[in-house]
Amino acid sequence: MSSHRKISAAETESMVRGVGGQSRPRANDQKRIIDTMMMVKTPENISFQYEISGPFYRLVAYLADLIFAFGGYFIVVVSLYIMMGMAFWLIGDVFLNPAQVFSVISGVVFGFVLVGFFLIFWFYGAYMEARFNGQTLGKRLCGIRVISVDGHAIDGVQATLRNFFRFLDIMPIVPLQMLLGLESQVLFAIPTFLIGLGVMALNGKFQRVGDLVAGTVVIFEEKKHRPDLIEFEDERVPKLAEMIPADFVASRGLTQVVAEFAEQRKYLAPQRSADIANHLAGPLMERFGMLADTDPDLFMCSLYHRLFVTSEGDDSLASQVVQAKEVVVPSASTPTEWGSEL
Repeated sequence: MSSHRKISAAETESMVRGVGGQSRPRANDQKRIIDTMMMVKTPENISFQYEISGPFYRLVAYLADLIFAFGGYFIVVVSLYIMMGMAFWLIGDVFLNPAQVFSVISGVVFGFVLVGFFLIFWFYGAYMEARFNGQTLGKRLCGIRVISVDGHAIDGVQATLRNFFRFLDIMPIVPLQMLLGLESQVLFAIPTFLIGLGVMALNGKFQRVGDLVAGTVVIFEEKKHRPDLIEFEDERVPKLAEMIPADFVASRGLTQVVAEFAEQRKYLAPQRSADIANHLAGPLMERFGMLADTDPDLFMCSLYHRLFVTSEGDDSLASQVVQAKEVVVPSASTPTEWGSEL
């Protein structure tokens, strides 16, 4: 009796490298992994790589986030005070002492402004990274993302930890009056980021203190691309593709797996191709109600036809369902454990 378990989209995406790694020509095996590449191995013993982001891109993303977060917040605060002033100008005569009422309300509003500043400073990055799969506005602009060191998406605890420890990474802070040689007290200070840069320089994954505590790493976002379309001579492929529900939308990981399988199957022995197809197609065939005697390899070709050939010209394909859907796959306790041979 076969057991079943759930794997996440991150593990599903790793199958892309698994299929490609075992089937590419031997000439590619001579390529060496450069220092900025991180190798991750899943529980299925499938290895895949991420390109690690260095300090420069992360600094640009950090500065961009400061502009987006505090620039936007400043605009909101100024707009709020302008509207409050206009309101008192229009209805100020209603109050017995408009100046005193305006002063009290301004003080209350200023208190909320300080609270808002505190929340943005400490929780903007944590919320954005937890909510948008490891990306803030600045990171998205620079094409980088935060993930766990095991290759999975970060959770809220990790996002909060790495952002709370940013205060330590920006140390030491140098008062502005010291840099300018002034004796008067100035409220502004300049962060030097020396601790963060020093820690990043001492480890191969460019992890700052917050990353080490949270178990995270910053990588370059994988560029989306559409491979050259593959045509299948088997006339059953388009017919079987029509049986796939029209409202089915594949996750990014599944789309990559299907594309890589279709591209690399010509390098595989027939039995090996059948084993991999059965491992990948089984859960989806059951989900779509396919007949038990349906050829898994034929189904994978039909799924490729459905996702790429039928959708040719649809620009939305590259952005199909970034949100992960869990897929149920059988545990590999037989020779179908194709990942163990990588």
